[in-house]
Amino acid sequence: MKSSCLFRVIFATLLLCLKLSASLKRLHLGHCVISVNIHEIRHSFQSKDERTDIRILHKSYSLQDTEPVDRCCFLRHLLRFYLATVFNHCKASSPLVSRKVSSIANAFLSIKKELRLCNEVSMCHCGEDVKHKCGQILSQYEKMEPLSLKALGELDILLDWMDKAD
Repeated sequence: MKSSCLFRVIFATLLLCLKLSASLKRLHLGHCVISVNIHEIRHSFQSKDERTDIRILHKSYSLQDTEPVDRCCFLRHLLRFYLATVFNHCKASSPLVSRKVSSIANAFLSIKKELRLCNEVSMCHCGEDVKHKCGQILSQYEKMEPLSLKALGELDILLDWMDKAD
C-alpha cells in the first residue's frame, strides 16, 4: 500500500516537472541562453492598447533588426525600463489588474536575474546600436500621456519578439 502511494507521488511529481519544463522556452540571446515561461507572462497580459498611432516599441527599427549578439543587452535594458519606469508608475484600475501587473513584473525580475548572470560572465554584449534604440524607446515613452498604460499595451510586441528569438 505504501509503495503504491509513493509511486503515485513520484509519478505526479514527474508529470508536473515535465509540464513545467515543456512550458519554458529557451531564448538564444547572442551567447546567452535563458529559459522563459512566455505562456505564463501572456496569460497575465491582455492587450488594451487603443492608441496605435504612436509606438514605443517599433517592430521595425527597435526589435526585429537587433543583432543576435546584442539581444541579451537589449532585453536587459528593456526589462530594466519596464521594471523601473513602467511598472513603478502603473496605476491599476482594479485589484485583478494589479495582481496581473505584479505577476508580469515578477516574471521580468526572474528573466533579468538570468540576464545579469550572463552579463557577469561577459556574455551579454552591448553595442552602440542598443544604447541608441533604448534612448529612442525612452524618448517615445516620455511623449505619451498615459505613459504606463501605453507601455503595458505594447507588451505583446515585446513578447512576440522574445518568442521568436532563436
